[in-house]
Amino acid sequence: MAGNVHMSGPSPALLLVSDSESETVRIGKSIGIALRAGDTVLLSGDLGAGKTRLVHGMADGIESPIPARSPTFVIVNEYPGRVHLSHCDLYRLGSIDEVEELALEERLPTGALVIEWPEVGGNVLPEDVLFLKLENGDHDDQRSIMFTPTGPRSAGLLSRSAAIYESLDAAVGLSYSAAGENTDSSGNKTN
Repeated sequence: MAGNVHMSGPSPALLLVSDSESETVRIGKSIGIALRAGDTVLLSGDLGAGKTRLVHGMADGIESPIPARSPTFVIVNEYPGRVHLSHCDLYRLGSIDEVEELALEERLPTGALVIEWPEVGGNVLPEDVLFLKLENGDHDDQRSIMFTPTGPRSAGLLSRSAAIYESLDAAVGLSYSAAGENTDSSGNKTN
């Protein structure tokens, strides 16, 4: 994945800057392709930061026939595919007890979880997760996405996702310099 790698504790963190909705979806697709049953991804960011666009890509990556949509009012959306994906939004839940009632970890043996607004979930969420912090950038479609794995399983998910994202970018004719600048196949800047 494009961006600078920063070490934080025993697992590397990765910062990406997406300059378009389609790039955010492609980042999500790389995660979806890399997902395995038992994986958990937490998405944190303000309203409109691109969390649902990222999940749209994840659903595409697991080959779900159902397009992703925000689960804000239904709490959990289910996406069948190569890996079953449960997309949860904890924004409207008022307590840890309500989060516990969802029995999220019971979904992990047969599928993967992506959870928006994990701050509401406290310590009832899985421990080994790939945490993504999304922030709005300098223009409407720009997003900063910080990937932080919290254990060996999520570090593996980040590694697989990074390799897949690089191959997806190669397929569309982009490559990335060490500084994260977009370049074409001749090394010319594209951003």
